[in-house]
Amino acid sequence: MKRILIILLSVFCFQALQAQQKTDAMLFGDVRIKGSAEHIPFASIAIKGTNLGTTSDGSGHYKLANLPVGKTTVVAQAMGYKSQEVTVNMEKSKAIEVFFELETDVLNLEQVVVTGTRTEHFVKDVPVRTEVITAKAIENKNACNLYQALEGTPGVRVENQCQYCNFTMIRMQGLGAEHTQVLINGQPMYSGLAGVYGLQQMSTVDISKIEVVKGAGSALYGSGAVAGAINIVTKEPEFEPVTNLDVQFGSHKTNKYDISSSMRNEKGNIGLNIFAQRYTEGAIDETGPGLNPEKVDHKDGVSDRVMTNLTNAGLGVFIDNAFFKNDKLTIRGKSVFEKREGGTMEDDYFRNPLTDGTENITTDRYEASLSYVKKIKTTGELNFSLAYVNHNRNATNDSYLGDYMATHGDSVPDLRDMRPYLADENSFTTTLSYNQTFKKHSFIVGVQSFYDKLEESGMYVVVDENSSFLGESYRSVADKSAREFGVFAQDEWSLSSKIMIVPGIRLDNHHSGEEYTADKQVFASANFPKTSFTETAVNPRLAVKYKLNEQFTFRANAGTGFRAPYGFSEDLHLCSGSPRVWKSSDLEPETSVSYNLSGDYYGKNVRVSINLFHTDLNNKIGFTDADDAVAALGYDYQWKNIDDAFVQGVELSVMANLARHLDLGVDLTWNQGEYDNIRADWAETAFADDSRHISRFPATTGNLKIEYSPKTWTFAVTGNYQGVMFIDYYNGEIDPAIGDQSKIKKTDPFMLVNARVSKKLNQFKLYAGVNNLFNYLQDERHLDDAAFMYAPVYGRMLYAGLALEIKHNH
Repeated sequence: MKRILIILLSVFCFQALQAQQKTDAMLFGDVRIKGSAEHIPFASIAIKGTNLGTTSDGSGHYKLANLPVGKTTVVAQAMGYKSQEVTVNMEKSKAIEVFFELETDVLNLEQVVVTGTRTEHFVKDVPVRTEVITAKAIENKNACNLYQALEGTPGVRVENQCQYCNFTMIRMQGLGAEHTQVLINGQPMYSGLAGVYGLQQMSTVDISKIEVVKGAGSALYGSGAVAGAINIVTKEPEFEPVTNLDVQFGSHKTNKYDISSSMRNEKGNIGLNIFAQRYTEGAIDETGPGLNPEKVDHKDGVSDRVMTNLTNAGLGVFIDNAFFKNDKLTIRGKSVFEKREGGTMEDDYFRNPLTDGTENITTDRYEASLSYVKKIKTTGELNFSLAYVNHNRNATNDSYLGDYMATHGDSVPDLRDMRPYLADENSFTTTLSYNQTFKKHSFIVGVQSFYDKLEESGMYVVVDENSSFLGESYRSVADKSAREFGVFAQDEWSLSSKIMIVPGIRLDNHHSGEEYTADKQVFASANFPKTSFTETAVNPRLAVKYKLNEQFTFRANAGTGFRAPYGFSEDLHLCSGSPRVWKSSDLEPETSVSYNLSGDYYGKNVRVSINLFHTDLNNKIGFTDADDAVAALGYDYQWKNIDDAFVQGVELSVMANLARHLDLGVDLTWNQGEYDNIRADWAETAFADDSRHISRFPATTGNLKIEYSPKTWTFAVTGNYQGVMFIDYYNGEIDPAIGDQSKIKKTDPFMLVNARVSKKLNQFKLYAGVNNLFNYLQDERHLDDAAFMYAPVYGRMLYAGLALEIKHNH
C-alpha cells in the first residue's frame, strides 16, 4: 500500500509544480437555447479529452485562455439540455469566437454519470449501462426518502421485510440487499446498521440524482457489489443564491417540512449548502390476520405502520482552487435522528417501550466526509476521499419480556433488570485514485480501505427446555469488526469512434471477526467461541460498447464478484446482537459470475432499451436453525453455505416524448431465480419443488409513467406492477385463529397506481397527490411470521403541500 501511495503522490507533486504552458490561444462566446435569444447561465464548457474547462457566467457568456494549439473539440453542456460539440483550430496568440445553441434534453440522455466506470460520461455514451433517477423524477413521485425514490426503477425492487418494525431492503435483479452496494458520492458509507432502516431514514432533500448500475461491480467497488451499485449523488451549491421551503401534510399525520439553501461568494469559487427535513408518520392500523381479503380488511388493534419521527440535517462546503489552481475541496456533514414506535394501539399502549408486542427504536447517525480533486496538467486527475460514520441504535422489543414470561409462568421481570438493545457502529473509508488520459486510453488506478467496528449489547433469556439454565436471564455483549483493503485498475480503451473496451480488475483482502461474552455462564461452555474470517479475492470485469451509429448502441459486460460473511441484516434486525446466531470461521464467501448484454435505440424523441442479465451465485449463505452441535454451544440459529443459485431475466423499457409537454415511460421485466437444489427445510413437504424458487423474486415486474407539463402545470401518474412470486410462511403449528400452517405461497399479481398534480405560481408551487389510488391491500396476512409481507398492508394515502423558491441577489 505504501509503495502505491508514494507513486501516486509523486506523480501528483511532479505535475502539480509544472506550470501550464502559455499559448495565449483564446476561446470566447456565449450559450443560448436553440431557436431563442435566451442565454443559458452557468453552462459547462470543456475541451474534450482534457480536464480544461470553465462555466459561463450569469449572462451565459464564457472565456477560456491558454488553450492547446491545434485541432480542438469544445463541448458545451447544461442541465436539462443536449450537449453540443464544435471543432475549432486553435492558434497561438489568436482568439476564436464560438456560439452554442443547446436543445432541450427531453429524455435525460445528457446526464453526466460516474458510477459505472468511476469516470464522467453522458448516459448515452457510458460504456457500462447506467440508469439515472433525476431530481425532477424524485419530485414528481413525491419521494421523501431513498426507499420511495428507488420505487419503480427497472430491475430494482424495494420491499418491506417486517410487519412490526417496517424494516426495508433493496433487491436488485433478484439478489438481496447484501449483494447491492449503496454508495454516497461514490463512498460505501451505507453499511451495517444502516442496512436495516436506512432506506427510510435517508432524506431526498439533499439528493441531486441517483445512479443505478446493475451487474458485477466488485471490480470497482469491492465486496457487496455482486448485483451492482446504487450511487446517491448529493447537491452542490447553485451559482445564484437560493432558498427552498416545502411544507406537506398527508393522511395519518404523514407530514414533511423541508428547508434548503445554497450560496456562493462573489468570486464563485466557495459555495455552501445547508439543508434540513422533519418527517413524521403516524401509526396506522387498517388490516389484520386472515386467509382472504375479507378477513384481512379489518383492524386488529396492532400497528400496520409504525409511528415515525425523523430529522435529517446537514451542510456542505465546496472550495474551488482551495490549495492549487484547478483543485476542489468538498467537506460534508450530516446527522439523522429517528424514533419509531409500534405495537398495540389501544390507549397508546405501544408508547411504553417495555410492554409486550411493542417496537421502540431510536437511531442517531452522524456522517462526515471530505473529498479532494486535483486536475493535473490537461489530462490527469487525482482524487482523494475520506468518510466517517457513527451509527447508534437503542431498541426495545418484547423478545426478552416474552421469553421471560414464557419461562416464568407469565410473571414479568423486575423493571430494574430490563435493558434495551444498544448498538454503536463506527466505520472509516478512504479512497485514493489517479486518472490519466493518454491518446485513446483513459487509465484509472486506485486504492481503498474500509474499517468497521460494531459493539452490541442486550438482555436475553435461556429458552432451551433441555438446559439446566432454563429461564436464566443474562446480558450479552457482541464485539464485531471488519477491515478491507482493495487495489483496483481500469482502462477505457477507445479502439475507434465506434468501439470502446473497458477491462478492469480489483484485488481485495478482507478480515472480520466476532466475539460474544455473557455476564454469567448460561450454557455448557463457559465462553462462546470466537469466529474470524480472512479472504483474498481477485475480481476482473470486462465491458464493451459498440456504437453502431448515432441511434444504436450495444453494450456487454461480464465480471466476477464476492461477498464476505459480515454485516448480515438478520443479525442486526432479528437477533439484536445476541449470541444466538453461529457464524462459523469455515464459511465460504459467496462468489458470483455476472453477464449483461444490452441494446439501446436513441431517437430524437424516443429511447428503446433491452437488457439481458444472468448471474450465477455460488456458496449462497442462508439463515437456518442451528445444528445439534451448534445448539449445544448455546446458539439458536446459524449461517450456512446452503446452495448455489442463479438469477436471469430480460428488461425492456421505452421512454418517449409523445407530444410537446407529454412524456411516457414504460418498462417490463421477466425474471427467473432458482437454487440448484430443493431447500432442506422444505424437502419433506408438498412445497419441495416450490422451494427452489428464490423467495420474493417476482416472475414479472413493470412500471408506467405518464407526465404532462403544459405551461405551469404538471400532471404525473405512475403505476408499479408486481407479478406472481413465491414467499415463505413459517409457522410450526396450525394457527387456531386462521387455520393455516407453514407453506410457500404463490402470490397473485397486482398493480399500484399513484398520481400527483402541481401548479407553479411565480415563486410558489402548489401540489397534491394520492398513493395507492385504488386502495389495494395484501390479500393474506399472518402475524406470527413478521417477514410475511408482499403487498401494502394499509390503503390509500392523500397528501398536499406548498413549496417556495426564494432567489437572492448578490
